[in-house]
Amino acid sequence: MFEKKLLRGLLLAMGLALLVALLLPMLALADKDDPPGGPDASAVGHRTIKGNPLTIHVAKDTSIQVLYQGQTAGQVFPSAELVADSGAFAWPVVPGVPSMVYGPDFSLSNHPGTRARTFNTWWNPLQTGPTGSGTSADPWKVETIVDGPASITLGQSVWYVNGSDCFEVYYSVINGMQSDLPITLFHAADLHVDGSDTGYGYHDPTKKAVGSWNPQMDFLEYMVPITRYSLPTADHYQEADYQEIWNRIGTAPMSPGSGFNDTIRTDLHDSGCGVQWNILVPASDFREVGVDWCFLQEEEPPPEFVPEPGSVLLLASGLMGLAGYAGLRARKR
Repeated sequence: MFEKKLLRGLLLAMGLALLVALLLPMLALADKDDPPGGPDASAVGHRTIKGNPLTIHVAKDTSIQVLYQGQTAGQVFPSAELVADSGAFAWPVVPGVPSMVYGPDFSLSNHPGTRARTFNTWWNPLQTGPTGSGTSADPWKVETIVDGPASITLGQSVWYVNGSDCFEVYYSVINGMQSDLPITLFHAADLHVDGSDTGYGYHDPTKKAVGSWNPQMDFLEYMVPITRYSLPTADHYQEADYQEIWNRIGTAPMSPGSGFNDTIRTDLHDSGCGVQWNILVPASDFREVGVDWCFLQEEEPPPEFVPEPGSVLLLASGLMGLAGYAGLRARKR
């Protein structure tokens, strides 16, 4: 009991320190022109990391749009929008609460042109960033915190090292309840690879990568579960027609789907993909997972990006900080 209280106190202190560190650079940039990696004034409701070759738009509902090497069309459907059909989805198993599917707010008013399912939406968002300098020791980062049912909070941390063809997405599931929480978490997207809404499925069993080629098979978009920092690999993956991906996550807000089935489609189709983690989060604790999201004009994916040693400490402080702040929010409810 003493160790648990000490951990929660440490997380809270680190969380408040993280928020101060994130907010001060934003205030300092308020009256300046946007530098590389800085906020995009046109990105209403989300934050933008301006890098090369990737520009990453992170919305407050956890959805993500990506532009490659100055392209005006995004790599996620709908390609003309800065908010896209992607993000974090979950089935929390809360005692006494009906089965539900949580995810981004895919209503047409918030996601113009969306073709995704409408689920229960994450709510009460808090977003900070971009912070960092874009180096491997100090990546650009956008931090997002959203609430789910009961005392469940989800933290999302998007990292980008300038010059890389991949960026990193970390999730921290925080359980503010007094009982253990089984939760199924997905990271998924309706792909629009290199300007095309159709493609051929891709899977690398060695890396557990999943994604899609464009029709010409000269541009590849894929996701790889992150196992560095001792994070758990994904339990399942799938690449399929985008409608199948949404159906596997859920057919309605109160109807979880069957989950991903570890397959890809090799014929030409309207591609979507994702990875799935089955997690048990102990009471008053948290668990983290992560995924690399990559865009390549090469035949084979490169080796996984490994940050400089200093980045390991940044990850620990960042995700633990999110958990600490989420604990404060839970106690205020």
